[in-house]
Amino acid sequence: MRILGFEKLSLVDFNDKIGCTIFVHGCNFRCPFCHNYDLVCSNPLDFEEISFTSILEYLRFRKGKIEAVCVTGGEPTLNYDLKEKLAEIKKIGYYIKLDTNGSNYLLVRELLEKGLVDYVAMDVKNSLQMYKETIGKDINVSECKKTIDFLINSSYDYEFRTTLVDEFHSYESIREMGELIKGAKRLYLQKFVQSENCLQSNLSEVSHDKANEYKKILSEYVKDVYLRGY
Repeated sequence: MRILGFEKLSLVDFNDKIGCTIFVHGCNFRCPFCHNYDLVCSNPLDFEEISFTSILEYLRFRKGKIEAVCVTGGEPTLNYDLKEKLAEIKKIGYYIKLDTNGSNYLLVRELLEKGLVDYVAMDVKNSLQMYKETIGKDINVSECKKTIDFLINSSYDYEFRTTLVDEFHSYESIREMGELIKGAKRLYLQKFVQSENCLQSNLSEVSHDKANEYKKILSEYVKDVYLRGY
Protein backbone atom coordinates (compact mmCIF):
# COMPACT_ATOMS: atom_id res chain seq x y z
CA MET A 1 0.00 0.00 0.00
CA ARG A 2 1.61 3.23 -1.15
CA ILE A 3 0.86 5.84 1.53
CA LEU A 4 1.43 9.48 0.62
CA GLY A 5 -0.34 11.13 3.52
CA PHE A 6 -1.13 10.53 7.19
CA GLU A 7 -3.31 12.84 9.26
CA LYS A 8 -2.60 11.99 12.88
CA LEU A 9 -5.77 13.54 14.25
CA SER A 10 -9.08 13.80 12.42
CA LEU A 11 -12.31 15.15 13.85
CA VAL A 12 -14.17 15.19 10.52
CA ASP A 13 -13.97 11.60 9.26
CA PHE A 14 -16.05 10.21 12.12
CA ASN A 15 -19.22 11.55 13.70
CA ASP A 16 -18.62 10.11 17.16
CA LYS A 17 -14.99 9.05 17.29
CA ILE A 18 -11.54 10.60 17.41
CA GLY A 19 -9.57 9.18 14.53
CA CYS A 20 -6.70 9.46 12.14
CA THR A 21 -6.61 9.20 8.35
CA ILE A 22 -4.36 7.32 5.94
CA PHE A 23 -4.17 8.62 2.35
CA VAL A 24 -3.16 6.15 -0.34
CA HIS A 25 -2.04 6.78 -3.91
CA GLY A 26 -3.90 5.97 -7.11
CA CYS A 27 -7.46 5.95 -8.42
CA ASN A 28 -9.28 4.37 -11.34
CA PHE A 29 -11.62 7.37 -11.67
CA ARG A 30 -10.80 10.86 -12.93
CA CYS A 31 -13.58 12.93 -11.42
CA PRO A 32 -13.10 16.51 -12.69
CA PHE A 33 -14.03 17.91 -9.27
CA CYS A 34 -11.61 15.73 -7.28
CA HIS A 35 -9.64 17.68 -4.68
CA ASN A 36 -6.92 15.05 -4.34
CA TYR A 37 -5.14 15.50 -7.66
CA ASP A 38 -1.76 14.68 -6.14
CA LEU A 39 -3.05 11.36 -4.79
CA VAL A 40 -4.84 10.44 -8.01
CA CYS A 41 -2.65 11.48 -10.92
CA SER A 42 0.80 12.42 -9.72
CA ASN A 43 3.93 10.34 -9.94
CA PRO A 44 4.25 8.83 -6.44
CA LEU A 45 8.03 9.05 -6.79
CA ASP A 46 7.64 12.82 -6.48
CA PHE A 47 6.48 12.36 -2.89
CA GLU A 48 8.08 10.93 0.19
CA GLU A 49 6.25 7.72 0.93
CA ILE A 50 5.16 7.18 4.52
CA SER A 51 6.06 3.78 5.91
CA PHE A 52 3.23 1.62 7.17
CA THR A 53 5.46 0.46 10.01
CA SER A 54 5.72 4.02 11.35
CA ILE A 55 1.92 4.33 11.24
CA LEU A 56 1.51 1.10 13.21
CA GLU A 57 3.97 2.39 15.80
CA TYR A 58 1.94 5.58 16.13
CA LEU A 59 -1.33 3.65 16.45
CA ARG A 60 0.10 1.47 19.22
CA PHE A 61 1.40 4.54 21.03
CA ARG A 62 -1.93 6.40 20.75
CA LYS A 63 -4.20 3.45 21.57
CA GLY A 64 -6.87 4.57 23.98
CA LYS A 65 -6.68 8.18 22.84
CA ILE A 66 -7.45 7.57 19.18
CA GLU A 67 -10.33 5.20 18.49
CA ALA A 68 -10.57 4.89 14.73
CA VAL A 69 -8.66 4.82 11.44
CA CYS A 70 -9.99 6.06 8.11
CA VAL A 71 -8.35 4.69 4.95
CA THR A 72 -8.96 6.94 1.98
CA GLY A 73 -7.32 8.00 -1.26
CA GLY A 74 -7.28 7.87 -4.11
CA GLU A 75 -9.04 4.54 -4.17
CA PRO A 76 -7.81 2.19 -1.44
CA THR A 77 -9.21 -1.00 -3.01
CA LEU A 78 -6.66 -0.76 -5.83
CA ASN A 79 -3.94 -1.78 -3.37
CA TYR A 80 -3.13 -5.50 -3.56
CA ASP A 81 -2.09 -5.64 0.10
CA LEU A 82 -5.06 -3.74 1.54
CA LYS A 83 -6.47 -6.77 3.37
CA GLU A 84 -3.12 -7.50 5.01
CA LYS A 85 -2.65 -3.90 6.14
CA LEU A 86 -6.17 -3.58 7.51
CA ALA A 87 -5.72 -6.85 9.43
CA GLU A 88 -2.61 -5.43 11.11
CA ILE A 89 -4.54 -2.32 12.18
CA LYS A 90 -7.40 -4.49 13.43
CA LYS A 91 -4.99 -6.51 15.58
CA ILE A 92 -4.25 -3.36 17.56
CA GLY A 93 -7.97 -2.93 18.15
CA TYR A 94 -9.05 0.00 15.98
CA TYR A 95 -12.39 0.76 14.38
CA ILE A 96 -11.81 1.09 10.61
CA LYS A 97 -13.63 3.22 8.09
CA LEU A 98 -13.05 2.66 4.37
CA ASP A 99 -13.63 5.41 1.81
CA THR A 100 -14.29 3.92 -1.62
CA ASN A 101 -15.85 4.57 -5.00
CA GLY A 102 -17.35 1.08 -4.88
CA SER A 103 -15.77 -0.13 -8.11
CA ASN A 104 -14.30 -3.25 -6.45
CA TYR A 105 -17.48 -4.90 -5.23
CA LEU A 106 -15.99 -8.29 -4.32
CA LEU A 107 -13.20 -6.79 -2.23
CA VAL A 108 -15.51 -4.38 -0.36
CA ARG A 109 -17.80 -7.29 0.43
CA GLU A 110 -14.91 -9.48 1.59
CA LEU A 111 -13.49 -6.77 3.85
CA LEU A 112 -16.84 -6.37 5.57
CA GLU A 113 -17.56 -10.08 5.85
CA LYS A 114 -14.11 -10.74 7.35
CA GLY A 115 -14.53 -7.95 9.88
CA LEU A 116 -11.61 -5.94 8.51
CA VAL A 117 -13.78 -2.87 7.95
CA ASP A 118 -16.46 -1.52 10.30
CA TYR A 119 -17.89 1.30 8.20
CA VAL A 120 -17.96 2.05 4.48
CA ALA A 121 -18.31 5.53 3.05
CA MET A 122 -19.08 5.07 -0.64
CA ASP A 123 -19.13 7.89 -3.14
CA VAL A 124 -22.20 7.64 -5.33
CA LYS A 125 -21.23 10.05 -8.06
CA ASN A 126 -24.52 10.54 -9.89
CA SER A 127 -27.28 8.65 -11.69
CA LEU A 128 -26.07 5.67 -13.72
CA GLN A 129 -26.91 7.59 -16.89
CA MET A 130 -24.48 10.36 -15.84
CA TYR A 131 -21.84 8.22 -14.16
CA LYS A 132 -19.24 8.06 -16.92
CA GLU A 133 -19.39 11.79 -17.55
CA THR A 134 -19.15 12.52 -13.82
CA ILE A 135 -16.19 10.23 -13.13
CA GLY A 136 -14.27 11.31 -16.24
CA LYS A 137 -13.73 7.78 -17.57
CA ASP A 138 -15.61 5.40 -19.81
CA ILE A 139 -15.69 2.34 -17.58
CA ASN A 140 -18.24 -0.31 -16.70
CA VAL A 141 -20.06 1.02 -13.65
CA SER A 142 -21.93 -2.22 -12.95
CA GLU A 143 -19.49 -2.98 -10.10
CA CYS A 144 -20.49 0.27 -8.43
CA LYS A 145 -24.14 -0.69 -8.66
CA LYS A 146 -23.37 -4.12 -7.18
CA THR A 147 -21.68 -2.44 -4.21
CA ILE A 148 -24.61 -0.05 -3.76
CA ASP A 149 -27.13 -2.90 -3.81
CA PHE A 150 -25.01 -5.02 -1.46
CA LEU A 151 -24.68 -2.26 1.14
CA ILE A 152 -28.38 -1.38 1.02
CA ASN A 153 -29.41 -5.00 1.53
CA SER A 154 -26.80 -5.78 4.20
CA SER A 155 -26.67 -5.24 7.94
CA TYR A 156 -23.31 -3.45 7.73
CA ASP A 157 -22.94 0.21 8.62
CA TYR A 158 -22.35 2.59 5.73
CA GLU A 159 -23.06 5.95 4.20
CA PHE A 160 -23.41 7.12 0.64
CA ARG A 161 -22.12 10.55 -0.26
CA THR A 162 -22.39 12.72 -3.34
CA THR A 163 -20.39 15.85 -4.11
CA LEU A 164 -22.77 18.24 -5.82
CA VAL A 165 -21.39 20.03 -8.89
CA ASP A 166 -23.68 22.22 -10.97
CA GLU A 167 -22.19 21.08 -14.29
CA PHE A 168 -22.94 17.40 -13.55
CA HIS A 169 -26.05 17.31 -11.37
CA SER A 170 -29.59 18.29 -12.29
CA TYR A 171 -33.07 17.69 -10.93
CA GLU A 172 -33.44 14.84 -13.42
CA SER A 173 -30.15 13.13 -12.51
CA ILE A 174 -30.81 13.59 -8.80
CA ARG A 175 -34.17 11.83 -9.07
CA GLU A 176 -32.59 9.06 -11.12
CA MET A 177 -29.89 8.74 -8.47
CA GLY A 178 -32.63 8.46 -5.87
CA GLU A 179 -33.99 5.44 -7.72
CA LEU A 180 -30.48 3.98 -7.81
CA ILE A 181 -30.03 4.16 -4.03
CA LYS A 182 -33.65 3.65 -3.01
CA GLY A 183 -33.85 2.13 0.47
CA ALA A 184 -30.44 3.40 1.61
CA LYS A 185 -30.09 4.35 5.25
CA ARG A 186 -27.90 7.44 4.94
CA LEU A 187 -26.77 9.95 2.30
CA TYR A 188 -24.60 13.04 2.58
CA LEU A 189 -24.79 15.73 -0.09
CA GLN A 190 -21.42 17.44 -0.03
CA LYS A 191 -20.65 20.98 -1.07
CA PHE A 192 -18.12 21.33 -3.87
CA VAL A 193 -15.54 24.07 -3.45
CA GLN A 194 -13.26 24.90 -6.37
CA SER A 195 -9.57 24.78 -5.54
CA GLU A 196 -6.27 24.74 -7.37
CA ASN A 197 -5.97 21.01 -6.64
CA CYS A 198 -9.07 20.12 -8.65
CA LEU A 199 -8.57 18.13 -11.84
CA GLN A 200 -10.71 20.62 -13.77
CA SER A 201 -11.04 24.35 -13.22
CA ASN A 202 -14.11 26.56 -13.63
CA LEU A 203 -16.60 24.15 -12.11
CA SER A 204 -19.49 25.53 -10.09
CA GLU A 205 -20.85 24.71 -6.66
CA VAL A 206 -24.54 23.97 -6.21
CA SER A 207 -26.27 26.73 -4.27
CA HIS A 208 -27.60 26.11 -0.78
CA ASP A 209 -31.19 26.55 -1.96
CA LYS A 210 -30.78 24.06 -4.80
CA ALA A 211 -28.97 21.61 -2.52
CA ASN A 212 -31.95 21.74 -0.18
CA GLU A 213 -34.27 21.03 -3.10
CA TYR A 214 -32.10 18.05 -4.05
CA LYS A 215 -32.22 16.92 -0.43
CA LYS A 216 -36.02 17.06 -0.47
CA ILE A 217 -36.16 14.93 -3.63
CA LEU A 218 -33.72 12.35 -2.28
CA SER A 219 -35.55 12.13 1.03
CA GLU A 220 -38.29 10.34 -0.90
CA TYR A 221 -35.81 7.48 -1.48
CA VAL A 222 -33.34 7.56 1.43
CA LYS A 223 -34.10 7.41 5.14
CA ASP A 224 -31.70 10.14 6.27
CA VAL A 225 -30.30 12.80 3.94
CA TYR A 226 -27.88 15.45 5.18
CA LEU A 227 -26.09 18.44 3.73
CA ARG A 228 -22.37 18.51 4.44
CA GLY A 229 -20.35 21.70 4.14
CA TYR A 230 -23.32 23.97 3.53
